[in-house]
Formats: sequence, structure tokens, C-alpha cells
Amino acid sequence: MRRGWRAAGLLVAALLAPFAIYLLCALVLGVLPRNADFREDPQGVAIYVRTNGVHADLVVPTRHGAIDWSLDFPAARMRSRAAPSDWIAFGWGDRGFMLQTPTWADLKSGTAFVALTGSGSGAMHVEYVETPAAYRVVRVSASEAQYAQLAAYIRAAFERDAAGRARRIDAPGYFDSDAFYEALPRYSAWHTCNEWTRRGLTLAGVRTPVWSPFDTAIFFQLGRIKSASAAEPP
Repeated sequence: MRRGWRAAGLLVAALLAPFAIYLLCALVLGVLPRNADFREDPQGVAIYVRTNGVHADLVVPTRHGAIDWSLDFPAARMRSRAAPSDWIAFGWGDRGFMLQTPTWADLKSGTAFVALTGSGSGAMHVEYVETPAAYRVVRVSASEAQYAQLAAYIRAAFERDAAGRARRIDAPGYFDSDAFYEALPRYSAWHTCNEWTRRGLTLAGVRTPVWSPFDTAIFFQLGRIKSASAAEPP
């Protein structure tokens, strides 16, 4: 009997070990910064990172300088918008998860399995936002060059047709102001929706964690930007 319990315990430990290692890596790499010397540009472009408690999105100005997202994502392609708002949010993730899981109550084991194994396609959730501050957000002021890098990163994530237009998915959005688009790459346990957001910020030179499958580490490092600025002498 004891041998049976011991064997069962070893089996459970073997099954849980990968999850423990995953969480340990997320913790350690989450507190290690990339672009630790980043400082905000007081005259720069306002970029917001928002979260619903699980998933982090990038929120940027709809129009700023030569970058006009309304040309790529007309308001008419949303369900009931006559015109774009001042802000637009981009959230990348697994296609099946995004389309089939509008709320956590809708989550199915098969959908989660496809997402975690990277066997599904990517998708981008694009939403016009009236006021970024209406969400749980952190604001970062980036230079013009940094914002241009971030915009190029976002654009590169979309699958496009022969004319170069982002390919809209024929599915209703969550609200009246959003839509889904085909996107790259595939979702996996290593490249999650939050990791996509982190990589974009890192590429733009913003302080981020080394790796962030969850949104917690992103907001921790963004908070360190504010702390570093406050600690500097005037």
C-alpha cells in the first residue's frame, strides 16, 4: 500500500514539475529588467498599457504624426462606429481563444489545449477606445523614434492580403467598437499574449521584464520606471 502511495506521489510530482519550473522562470525573469536605463520623454508620445487582470493590451493614439491607424482599421469595419475615437488598442493572442472565449465562463479545455500547444493561429483584437484611463492602465511617454518602432512592431503582426491590407476575421467583436484580424505568430506557452506586448515595448526601448507570460511582471517593471524617475534629483 505504501509503495502505491509513493508511486502516486512521484507521478504527481513529475506532472507538476514542469508547471513549477514554468512559474519559477516567470518569477525570476519577471524581476530582471530589459532597458533598465529607459527614461520617459516629457514631450513624447503617450502610450498606455492596459489589463483586464490577465491580458495586457497596447493602447496608442489613433493619429499621431505620420501614423494614422484609422486608415488601416476604418471605423466602418467595427459594428456601430461612425468615426474612430482618439485611441486604439491592440491585443494579440490565440485565434480560437479570442473568438470562442468572450468571458472566462466560456473557456473550454480544448480551446486552452490548442492555445498552449501552439497548434492554433494567431489573432489581433483591435478596439477603438474613448478614454484609456477608464481601464487599469500605466501611461508611458516614449520618444517619437520609440513610438515609430512600436508602431512598426504592431503592423508586422498582421496577416495581409495581396493589396497589403490587414485581413479582418468574419466574426463579431466583443463590443460595438472592435474587430478581430488574422495575425502572426502562433500562441504558445512561451509566446503568450502578454509576451507579445512585452516584446513590442522592449523593441521600442521601454523598460520591461526579460520574459513575461503573465501581465504582472510587465506592470511591475513599468512601475519601476515611475519609481526611478521620482528618485532622480530635480
